[in-house]
Amino acid sequence: MTLTKLALLALGSFGPPRSDPPAQGKGDVKDLAAVASETLAPGLDYARYEAPGLIAHVTRVALRSTTLRVRSVKSKGKESLRELATRLGQEGDEVLAGINGDYFRQSSEAGLPYGAQVCDGRLLFAPMKRSLISFGADNEPSIGIAELKAKITFAPPQNLNESLWVRLDDVNQLEQEDERKAGTYLYTPAFLGLNVNRPKGMIAVIETIEPALQVGDVCTGKVARVESGGTPVDVPENGCLIYFFGDAHRTMAARLKTGQPVALKLELPQVPGNVVQAIGGGPRLVRNGKVSVELDKEEFEPVYAMEISKRHPRSAIGFDKARETLWLVMVEGRHDKSRGMTFGELAAFLDKLGCWQAMAFDGGGSAGMFVRGQDIVSKSMGGTKRPEERELANALFITAAQAANK
Repeated sequence: MTLTKLALLALGSFGPPRSDPPAQGKGDVKDLAAVASETLAPGLDYARYEAPGLIAHVTRVALRSTTLRVRSVKSKGKESLRELATRLGQEGDEVLAGINGDYFRQSSEAGLPYGAQVCDGRLLFAPMKRSLISFGADNEPSIGIAELKAKITFAPPQNLNESLWVRLDDVNQLEQEDERKAGTYLYTPAFLGLNVNRPKGMIAVIETIEPALQVGDVCTGKVARVESGGTPVDVPENGCLIYFFGDAHRTMAARLKTGQPVALKLELPQVPGNVVQAIGGGPRLVRNGKVSVELDKEEFEPVYAMEISKRHPRSAIGFDKARETLWLVMVEGRHDKSRGMTFGELAAFLDKLGCWQAMAFDGGGSAGMFVRGQDIVSKSMGGTKRPEERELANALFITAAQAANK
């Protein structure tokens, strides 16, 4: 079903469908035009854009819709976009569209993203100095770089004096990625299991934490048991682990006891409002309505700086100045009909769509888009030189309550 003229006028970026796809060749980003479009649900549209040698997929979301919901979803370990969409659909809401999320450590079976993730208000992973997109309770979006402000106390709930809190150094930190010789770390259920080998380490196991690591709230629980730093420990499904080593271990060794109360507070002070959903990526591509590829302002390894001039499959997200419209964008690449885009070309396309703020997600073989009724619409090529559905760490989905679609 093509978009109506009224929908085109209201949402403004999709051109009229064209019946004659462009011939294969070297088209420019400015030549990309919608050749097919479809309304997936009220307030949600999908279009396929083409130019010679380029194919892009765009899902547009009316953020003020009362029936649509933006969902940040963590894989169970690692799952493909198709598997994530299937599992999410089995959990209740109708899955309408989705796009791959953050860069991740492919060697980890736990599917650990590099950046932040908040799911339904619950912090799963802490931010790094890269762009993230967040959404409030009414889908209001924001893109920026954030730092985690986290603290912990083992004082009784009735005595949460500010002087008794101590800083948490990081969340879900991999041992081999940290050069510090002392610290206090939080491990969430998304990390799966902890097996650290630092000498003189100590792990406090918190079986239940309430509310469940919610951003901005004071979350409380009790120490169920204390383990040594060399002991493999699974993160409790409804709790967390606190790992102490170095000076932190020496300070807590005689004080930490089974049954002791614990309180945590996790904040993302640079992110406006109450964060309900968030997912990392980067770099920023559009700032205040202007193309701005900001690799140099984010913590990307030097090899990524070289990617600006290279064309690959790409995924990105952006929203308009009024924060009423969200665009999910996936560009095919590494095959004869679509060569992919550079970050600069991707930024220019996002600007053309009407994005006031925009950022990239993971690309290459990880790039993919799910559209209800069309399944996985991408044809990204990984190192296999054939269409790939790579297992991912996380993704962003647009869902609707089942009742709203009956």
